[in-house]
Amino acid sequence: MDEHLSEHTDDHTATELDRLKIRHQSDLRRMWELLMQPLGFRSTSVWVTFIGADARPTRFLVEIAESEQLPEPHEVANLFDVLEQVCADEGEGTSVAFLVSRPGRDGVNAFDRSLAARLLAGARSSHLHCHPIHVANDVAVRAVTPDDLAA
Repeated sequence: MDEHLSEHTDDHTATELDRLKIRHQSDLRRMWELLMQPLGFRSTSVWVTFIGADARPTRFLVEIAESEQLPEPHEVANLFDVLEQVCADEGEGTSVAFLVSRPGRDGVNAFDRSLAARLLAGARSSHLHCHPIHVANDVAVRAVTPDDLAA
């Protein structure tokens, strides 16, 4: 796992992140927009960050995979073992948020849906609270919705 603190974070972005509380999906989307700016990606990656019990995002952003392949179920289980330890260390009420970044301009695609389903299954097995998964491409950040998952 590679720790990644945005090199592109300017003072305005840092201030907005410091004030941001994750109460709604729109707050979560805004957090990802701030953390991933500027949009535009050369490869597909999976990112994770943590939301504290106070509903504030941490400054800890980790790129957990750069791959065009779906992780195997045992890899997802191993990931959640690590995430459970981090959340325990961060304190009760800490939750996780995932984002898939990838090149392109299309909406949520089959790969995004499959990856989101695997991550959400891992979260259910681990009993960690996982926020709605988001996808960032070259033009937008979007949530993977229940309708997307049912498609």
